[in-house]
Amino acid sequence: MTIDAPASVAQGDTFQVEMTADPIDIPTTGGGFNISYLRDLKVRFDVPAGSTFVGATVSGGSNLGSGTPSVSSSGGQIVLTVPGQLAPGTTAVLPTVTATLQATGASGTQIQARMSGSGYSDPAITFTARVAVLFGIDANTSCYAPVNPVLATTDIA
Repeated sequence: MTIDAPASVAQGDTFQVEMTADPIDIPTTGGGFNISYLRDLKVRFDVPAGSTFVGATVSGGSNLGSGTPSVSSSGGQIVLTVPGQLAPGTTAVLPTVTATLQATGASGTQIQARMSGSGYSDPAITFTARVAVLFGIDANTSCYAPVNPVLATTDIA
């Protein structure tokens, strides 16, 4: 994951943060079973403390299936949704999310950008894999990083 953010911003000003996921190699098998496709991929980022969400857009991306990617804000998170279907054996390049935030924290504090997620009930990434056993079954998957590093820091002037 790469997050680009300005080094500093004036208190009360709006600014943009670009969030780009690394390309994803879509596996052909999982647990010894063939994967037919992945769908409903969601990547969640926290709206950082000291900022307020203003809006967001998506741009770019490839090998994302027939659905249209979107971005929304919900429960203090910025959520990228890629409906899919993502084909096995391909490399999906997720769209870049450009979020507009307002610096609402006090001067002299920092805005720290990071992914969301603190456990399987609060994941950073979710998707559904269609797995061919005797017939197609859906395997819901949730991922998070046990240590959630700060990926960018913006000082509030």
